[in-house]
Amino acid sequence: MDNRSIAELHKKWWKRENSQILVSNYFPVRIPCGGLDIEIPPSQMAARKMANAAAIADAGVPSDTLNVQAVNFGPALLPAMAGAGFEYDAHTSWSVHAYDSANLAKVETFDPKHPLWQKYIQRLEPLLENWRWDTYLPSLADYLGPMDIVAGLIGSEKLAMELYDNPDDVKRLAADAAKLLSETISCELELHRKAGLADGVTDGFSVWLPGRGVRLSEDFSTLVGPGQFQEFFHQPDSYVCEKFDSVFMHVHSGASQCLPGFLDVRKMGAIEFGNDPNGPGTDDRIEAGKLVQKKGHPLQFSSWNIRLDKEEILKIVKSLDPKGLLVRFQTDSIEEARDLYNMIKN
Repeated sequence: MDNRSIAELHKKWWKRENSQILVSNYFPVRIPCGGLDIEIPPSQMAARKMANAAAIADAGVPSDTLNVQAVNFGPALLPAMAGAGFEYDAHTSWSVHAYDSANLAKVETFDPKHPLWQKYIQRLEPLLENWRWDTYLPSLADYLGPMDIVAGLIGSEKLAMELYDNPDDVKRLAADAAKLLSETISCELELHRKAGLADGVTDGFSVWLPGRGVRLSEDFSTLVGPGQFQEFFHQPDSYVCEKFDSVFMHVHSGASQCLPGFLDVRKMGAIEFGNDPNGPGTDDRIEAGKLVQKKGHPLQFSSWNIRLDKEEILKIVKSLDPKGLLVRFQTDSIEEARDLYNMIKN
């Protein structure tokens, strides 16, 4: 299936009008130009991403997700925009906290001339200039949620303590991070719109995001309870979600205790529910998926890097409503990915 047809299928998935479960399995494939793009010259970006897209297409694995290529700066881009230190290697980036307490910390306002943002945009522009429906779609950046940005700014351990010691300052930082995040996303969305993506965009999870859409993550939610989620996450996440047409929220299964809180965020869109090594088992994850569907949200039910046996997979797909359901399971080979796709579809 081509990218244009898959985008139309995803529009039905968002409305929970798809007639079959959408399937997109993780499989090993040699990507010719992997790693971070921070040191890649902009002049090489389009050719590298076209080569990656061709490798995925040539694998011949049936999939209900898009062939997407991103400028990979890793997860530390947004905390760096907020004022955190930014370090990286060939494969990922990480934040270096800039403050030792919430009451001393501040979130920088959005600056389109920030050196790291400029470096990102310089590498994004060739992708936006060269995308086509029959090759690849350009992805948005890896956008962290407000509390994850704060965690990058002061450190996760310190933030966990500051929820108790300086709660008002944490809320101030989260509110400022939500504003920074919204303005940064809006800046990139405008570039995608000018490049011809007028009715939607996509992201690194290869899902179509209708209108002015974005995918977010709040991984710090794995460290808090439902009450703390309501106190610290609800308002800044709602602020961001209300700014956009579609929001796709990445939720770790280790944050299952916060899932009702995510679903209560104003204008929350689709939920991706993962599978963590120390998270809940299959039966509990199925119940979490049912809760998402009961609330009327599209659901991506994932198991990345953790293999499930055939019986578990069948139990999942038979237990959840196919309408508004996308499943993604880990496989060890291209052949296994093809077979699993056909098994679920049939």
